[in-house]
Amino acid sequence: MNIRILRISEMYLIAAEAANELGNAAEAINYLEQVRARARGNNTDVLPKVTTTDQVALRNAIRHERRVELAMEWDRFYDLVRWGTAREVLHAAGKTGYQDKHALLPLPQAEIDKSNGVLIQNPNY
Repeated sequence: MNIRILRISEMYLIAAEAANELGNAAEAINYLEQVRARARGNNTDVLPKVTTTDQVALRNAIRHERRVELAMEWDRFYDLVRWGTAREVLHAAGKTGYQDKHALLPLPQAEIDKSNGVLIQNPNY
C-alpha cells in the first residue's frame, strides 16, 4: 500500500506558489509567512519577513523556501522539472547526465497503437 504524506508546510508553499502565479502577492506572502513563522519560532532575529510584492522576487523567495523547508524530502527534482530549471540547476551541480527528455516519461507503444493516432510519443523517445 502506497501512502503519500504531505506536510502542512508543503501545502502552504504550494498555495503560496499558486497565489503568486495568479498575481495575488498578499495571499502568497501570507502563506509563505506561515511557514517561516513556524521555522522562526520565538527567535525574531532570524528569517526576516518577506515583504516584496514583485512577482519574480516573490517567486524566487518561495522557491528558496521550498528548497530549505523540504530539503530531504525528495521533491526537489520534481520542483526543478516543473519550473523548467532542471537542466540548468543539475548541470551546474555537475550532474550532466540529465537531458530535457527526462522531464517526461515515454508512452508505452501499446497505448499509442490503441489510440489510433491520437497519442504521439513524447519527444526524443
